Order: sequence, then structure tokens, then C-alpha cells
Amino acid sequence: MFMNPSFLFDMMCTAVWLGLAVHYARKGLLAALVQIVGSLFSLIGAQQAAAWGSGALFDRFLAGSFRERIAVSLSAGGAVDLAAIAERYAGFLPEPIRRQVVAACEQALAGLLTDNVLVMADTIVQEVIRPLLTPVFSVVLFFLCFAALRMVISLLVTVLGLVNRLPVLGAVNRGLGLAAGVAAGLADVFLLLCVVWALIVITGGNLPALNEQLLGGSIYYQTFSRINPFL
Repeated sequence: MFMNPSFLFDMMCTAVWLGLAVHYARKGLLAALVQIVGSLFSLIGAQQAAAWGSGALFDRFLAGSFRERIAVSLSAGGAVDLAAIAERYAGFLPEPIRRQVVAACEQALAGLLTDNVLVMADTIVQEVIRPLLTPVFSVVLFFLCFAALRMVISLLVTVLGLVNRLPVLGAVNRGLGLAAGVAAGLADVFLLLCVVWALIVITGGNLPALNEQLLGGSIYYQTFSRINPFL
């Protein structure tokens, strides 16, 4: 039991949670409350920005270039090697992910009633390249946006921590800080789970020590998986 990956993961999350709870409690109630609200705001804001921005980034800056290159290749060779295209433009992703997306694109191409090179190139871009790259963009954008938002919140938390120096209000602030610190620490545990989910998305769950099968029994993993920002 004690060597079970899910149990070890839960122990790690609990240790992180308690450590952060004490850390935020020392800053006081006001700072901990701002940390809670700030963490929730940062997580929601980062999720929304990543969900919208990943597709918009691909469509705005990459789709046209991919479409032109693939159209040229189709015109020159006449054949459509979807596996080679996926390998060329998203070779850093695990093969099972590429193979699954390629199979879906083959079905889409089989249903086309045209041999127009531009139409076929656009279908390949939308059905192969876009599904392969946008999840990666989503993960990167999520953490970039979250880091930027948390930086602003951290500055405010530092200022509010000065309230602890006030004689009466400071004592009350410190006394109630633990309860708020527990909630603030739990929000950061969720961020840790976001990192785990991001690694699983990028690697396709093929890491031997980090996948759905091994962590499926984790209490934290099961509880927070309902709000996984990368699903």
C-alpha cells in the first residue's frame, strides 16, 4: 500500500497542502483571502485565455503557412502521407496521439468529394495539424497567463502581510489566517495537479510513472479531475 503510486502522490499533495497552509497563515487572514481569490481568478482566467488563445494563435499565425506548404507537397507528389505530415510538424508528440489523429483525418479525407489540392490541404491542417498542436499551445498559454496573474496577486499579498504588524488587528488577522491558509494552500495543490495533467496531455499518458492508470486511485486526482482545465 505504502509504495502504491496513488498513495505516494496523495502524501506528497498533503505535505504540500499543509506546508502552504502554514505559509499563508503566517501572512494573516487578509493576505490569505486575497491569495484564495487571486488563485481562483488566476486559474479561471488562465483556463479561459488558454482555451480561446490556443486555437486563435494557430489560426492566426500558423494555419496559413501549414496550408501552403502542404498544398505544395500535394501538388508535387500527388499522394497524401498523413503519418509523414504528422511526424514532420508534430514529431515531438507521442506516436499514439499522432496515430489517433491521423486515423480521424483519413476518415475525413475519405469523405471528400473533391480532389482540389487547397481543400485537401485545408482539411489536413484542420484535422491533423491543428488537433496535434493546439493542446500544446493550450498548456503553454495556461501556465504563462497563470504566472502573470499570480505575479500581480503576490504583490498585493505582500502588502497585506504588513497588517500583521498592527497591535490588535494584527493578532486577529494572524489568528484567523490559518483557516484561510488551508483554503489557499488547497488552491495551490490544484495548480500542482494542473502540472501533472499538462504532462499527461503532452506525453499522451505514456510516462511510466505519470499516467491515468497509476494515479487513478489518488483521492486528490479523482476529486479535482472534474475541473481539469485541459479536458
